Amino acid sequence: MEITTCPATKTTTTATGDVAVRCAKPAGHVESGDPRHEARLGAFPVRWQESQAGR
Repeated sequence: MEITTCPATKTTTTATGDVAVRCAKPAGHVESGDPRHEARLGAFPVRWQESQAGR
């Protein structure tokens, strides 16, 4: 069984410019009732939901 991560990405603004981050949760987490995506940018967590992806 292949375990893959969620394909969702978000662009977040940092002091050095915009950086794209990818959700680190398992694929299918939204379909199983967990709508919040999570990624890490260094030591900082980045969380979003699909309705916030463009922000």
